[in-house]
Amino acid sequence: MKVEIKRVMATNTKDVAVLQQIATKSFTAMFGPYHEPQAVKAYTDEAYALTILRTELSNPDSRTYFLKLDGRPIGYMKLNWRAAQTDQLFDNAMQLQRIYLLPEYWDQHLGSQLMEKALDEARQTGVATVWLGVWEHNERARHFYERYGFKKAGTHTFTIGPDQQTDFWYVRSMMPAD
Repeated sequence: MKVEIKRVMATNTKDVAVLQQIATKSFTAMFGPYHEPQAVKAYTDEAYALTILRTELSNPDSRTYFLKLDGRPIGYMKLNWRAAQTDQLFDNAMQLQRIYLLPEYWDQHLGSQLMEKALDEARQTGVATVWLGVWEHNERARHFYERYGFKKAGTHTFTIGPDQQTDFWYVRSMMPAD
């Protein structure tokens, strides 16, 4: 079993389509059981439209990586710096905006590969803080982030259709010894 992490480029049409499929399937698996199906579909159709993904991938302050297992993409993460961050919460920060695996790979400890890569990117870019948002009811993800030293630092509202849900801001300081 060969695991690798490869950057996704906006110019690779096939990769952008695969990214859309993984994003849609993983988001739907996580949130679908808790929201109206049409609201989840409307959200994924908008947030993961090919034009939106290409724009995000073209942003010089953002990087997206596939997690590949035996050459096949099974997940991805999206990192943002500076103005690419969805919120300007911290000075000298990197946002871990998305870290998603296809549901058939959940609970296999493969997400740790992406988290290690994210923390390496944070170290290499010299940021003081890494932050992310996580749904308050996503216990699996919250425990995962806490294992990596992230701590709850606030809340914000995330909207899917008519549903207003609470996301927690999680923060990790990147001290020189991290």
